[in-house]
Amino acid sequence: MVLSVAQAFSAIPPNDGSKLKRERSIRLMKRGLLLTAVATFLFIFAFRIEQLSYDKYLRDVELDTTLSLIEMREHVAGKIFSHLLDMNELAVYVGQNTEINETQFNIKAVDYILKYPSVRAVALAPDLKVTMIFPRHGNEGAIGLDYRKNEQQFGRVKEAMDTGNALITGPVDLMQGGRGLILRKPIVTQERGGLTSQWGILSIVLDYERFLAAMGVPEFDETYDLAIYETDPETGKPSEILIGTPEVLGSDPMTLDLNLPFGTWKIAASPNGGWPVSRPAAPEDWAIRISFILICLGALSYVLALIERQRIAERQLSVGIEALDHGFVMFDPDRRLVAFNKKYKELAGGSGMVRIGARYEDIVKANLKKGLIPDAVGREEEWYEEWSRRLDFKAADKEQVLADGSLIRAYDRPMADGSVVGLRIDITDLKKAQIAAEAANKAKTDFMGVLSHELRTPLTVILGNAQLAKNMRNMPAYRKLVSEIDSHPEVRDQVLPKLDAMSGQVTKMMEALERSGNHLLTLISEILDFAKIDSGTLTMEMAKVDSQSIIDTVIDQMRPLVESKGLKLDVSSASFALRGDQKRLQQVLINLIGNATKFTDSGTISVSVREEDDTITFDVADTGIGIPEEHLNKVFEAFHQVDSTSGRKYGGTGLGLAISRDIARAHGGELTAVSEPGKGSVFTLRLPKSPLLAPRHDSDDCPDSMVA
Repeated sequence: MVLSVAQAFSAIPPNDGSKLKRERSIRLMKRGLLLTAVATFLFIFAFRIEQLSYDKYLRDVELDTTLSLIEMREHVAGKIFSHLLDMNELAVYVGQNTEINETQFNIKAVDYILKYPSVRAVALAPDLKVTMIFPRHGNEGAIGLDYRKNEQQFGRVKEAMDTGNALITGPVDLMQGGRGLILRKPIVTQERGGLTSQWGILSIVLDYERFLAAMGVPEFDETYDLAIYETDPETGKPSEILIGTPEVLGSDPMTLDLNLPFGTWKIAASPNGGWPVSRPAAPEDWAIRISFILICLGALSYVLALIERQRIAERQLSVGIEALDHGFVMFDPDRRLVAFNKKYKELAGGSGMVRIGARYEDIVKANLKKGLIPDAVGREEEWYEEWSRRLDFKAADKEQVLADGSLIRAYDRPMADGSVVGLRIDITDLKKAQIAAEAANKAKTDFMGVLSHELRTPLTVILGNAQLAKNMRNMPAYRKLVSEIDSHPEVRDQVLPKLDAMSGQVTKMMEALERSGNHLLTLISEILDFAKIDSGTLTMEMAKVDSQSIIDTVIDQMRPLVESKGLKLDVSSASFALRGDQKRLQQVLINLIGNATKFTDSGTISVSVREEDDTITFDVADTGIGIPEEHLNKVFEAFHQVDSTSGRKYGGTGLGLAISRDIARAHGGELTAVSEPGKGSVFTLRLPKSPLLAPRHDSDDCPDSMVA
């Protein structure tokens, strides 16, 4: 169940640091146990995957070994069968030609050796006694060998004679040196009557190494350890190893039967060095698995940390909401209360309906029933419908007067999922302050209006009299005085020069008085305009105007001022139609040209007008002292002076640019500046052809009043 902020933290003792530390330690321990359990599971899972992968790899190796062993068996069997067939053919030939001489024997032996290069010697032993051998050279010692008297060889010879089958013995150390295998085949003769008798035995000595090479054993040994052996028929254990070493049999090799005419051999093989204890790719796979495990643990740790941060953030947010001086409330998409703080409950009149799960409608109607909202008395249902419709809009802000006279500002914002978050702010004091501020602002504006009127009236009289006094020679009294002086020739030449000197001095004084009066009048106008802008009462008379007429009027008025300072006035204008207050736009340009003239001692003042898309642009450029970069963005602030010292060279209130920018913005435009100290400045006034504030009359000839 969702709890309110107050309920959620009512059970937590304030400032209980030790308990919070214990809770944090427990959470850290649980997190550690969880990470350990997950790591253990992942490592066990990885070990199981590796075991399954190893088993599969081992089966693949065993299968490859078996296939290679089958291939080897077929190859060996083919070679041995070939030897046995040719040896049987030779034995049959000898059995049919028992009177064979040495030359005939040598011819047959040569044919055999040529076919099988691994054969070192072919020996013939009638009655088990060697009488012929080829090649004779190097094998002389075997001539006369009686197998019956040779205990080492007689057993295998007797076995061959008894069974009548060919046998292979070896490997043995040969009398000729080296090691070899001996193929033996009994020679049988057929007598009259179909009876057979054993005549002797044929022996073929094979070079062991060359025989292995012929069998392909060296190539096989590059990959596998090979052993070919005979087994004891009774015990089934190896009795004689023909090829390979006994160590192969101890490595749990793969074995196959090699069926030969004289019996069955075993052929065994295992990979060189024994069966692999791990896969070749195991280190790389383990590195990948460990990396994966670490990534999983890191991700899990990160998620747990995020959950912990979220829990802390939710706690801090909840504590912060509870600490608000304003009421906080949240309703779910079904308009049921899911969260609130104590302040909301207080502002809701302490109604018992303010509880988790309560419907928004029930809470509001409970307050209406108690008469907590004076505006709703007598029209509760109608008021509730109006109030609840606020939630259908994104900006549901409304002031509400409570029974005790306090004023509440209700902010409700619908969320994407249909939930509603609301704030209830007590604005009673703010409202009182606003009313007082508005009254003070109105009083200030009224005072400025009265002050302006009271100052302008005597100032107008002063300026009028100063203009009259400046032209005193045209006054009737002055002319009458001159006429009377002319009537007295004896003093005329002495008095008139003095009168002219006094008239010139009065004129200069009146001109200075007029300049100061006009300057004072300008200051009064700027202060009054700023006060109107500040209070929002400065009006704009919007009408269709022409840029050329604006420029012409301004240039005619400002040219004497510019040229009196020895500056050149360069004008480049064109006629563009726009909507605006002609007098106010002229006021802006006059102010810009006046400022340019004030801060330029030599050079040119340039004024230009151009059209850019839907904008009319006025540029006023000068070659004056320029504006430092740190002051460039501040020159449009009210009362700002680049040189604010008491002995500054250039005077003024610092309101001209601020008023000009506000006039530009009131037209939907902007006033900007760029400058480089020592090289001059450029002020740019941009005005849209159609101001953002649309006119309220259809006729272009009818001016539109706007409040800036």
